[in-house]
This record gives sequence, structure tokens and C-alpha cells, in this order.
Amino acid sequence: MSKPTTFLPALVLSAAGAMSMAGPSLAAPIDYVEQVTGASGSLGGTPFFGATITLTMNNDTTNVSGSSPSFFNIQQSSNPLTLNVTGFPTETFTDTTQAAVNQTASIVGPNAGFGDNTLGQGILFTKSPSFSSYDLKTSIGPILGTPIFTLGESFPTTDGLFILNTVTGSATFTAMLSLAVPEPASLAMLVMGLAGLGLIGYRRRFP
Repeated sequence: MSKPTTFLPALVLSAAGAMSMAGPSLAAPIDYVEQVTGASGSLGGTPFFGATITLTMNNDTTNVSGSSPSFFNIQQSSNPLTLNVTGFPTETFTDTTQAAVNQTASIVGPNAGFGDNTLGQGILFTKSPSFSSYDLKTSIGPILGTPIFTLGESFPTTDGLFILNTVTGSATFTAMLSLAVPEPASLAMLVMGLAGLGLIGYRRRFP
């Protein structure tokens, strides 16, 4: 039986290629969470007072864009920004939204949170010096700071307009990075490469 001398080198190259591709092709899921306490406003025309408001976005670090001092992570269609107000069901924003950070905002100072791209308005942010070098690509927090929001602005949700009028409590921003997972194409190449390396070892044992 002849040795597959031409096939094995290709598998070795495949393994090397897969291993090199696995690094830059890693998908790194990340959850951004913004929360304030002591908030008043309305949702779908129903007022709330002294409520806790929590905004959550599931995204991926590969979607982060921008450069210092501003970075953005626009929502994915399958993972819109969700809204939870004390006493109300969880809703989602219907405009295009984004997680954002400004490391050196001249007026309000470093801040991170969520904005409405369609309206060009900030929904809810946390102001803190901790964001002076943050780029939305790593875990951070919980960071406690001063709440920043667009007073009286109407943001559309699946349960009507969300309006925030006052916040007497604190604001907190958190980002939680999940373990990196190889993308399917890279994972397939890695499996093929490892199979090739296994075949090389087998042929060496049984020439």
C-alpha cells in the first residue's frame, strides 16, 4: 500500500491554518446592563414612581466599532435592547439602539450606557471616570455613577412609549464577557486539522 504522501501535507497545512484562524475568529458574547433606582416616568401611558429600571443588551465584541474616545456596539436584530421597569412586564425597544461609551466627554465626563440611533438621543447612561479607557470589548463593573438621560424624551417600545422624567437614585453599568467560542467555519477546519495530525501519527506507527 502506498503512503498518502501528497494528502498528508495538505492536512498539516489545514491544521496550522485552522489553529491560526481560531484566534482572530473567536466570537466573544458580551452582556451590557444599565440600571437606575428611584426613577419616575411612564411606560405606555402608565406612570411609575420610585422604580428600578434595567436595560439589557446581548451582543458580541466583534461588533464593536469606533475609535478612542468613542466606541459603539449596535444591537443585532436577534437581540434587541430590553427594558424592565418595576411593576411592568419586560419590553423591548423598537428603534435601533446601541451600547456606547465616551471616554472623554467634555461636558458630562466619561460615560457608558445605551442610546437610540433612530432618534439620535441617549436613553440611559452612567457617568464615571472608570470609563476613561473602556472600549466595550471587556468585562467591567458594576460601575456606580451619576445617571445621565434625555429628560422627557419618548422612546418607542413593544408596550408603547418609554419616558424617563427623574432619577433620584444611582446608576450602574455592567458588562459581562462570556467565554470565547470559535466560529463554525474555524471550528470545522480545526477538527479537520486535528484529524490530519492524528493520521500522521498513525502512519508513523504503522509504515
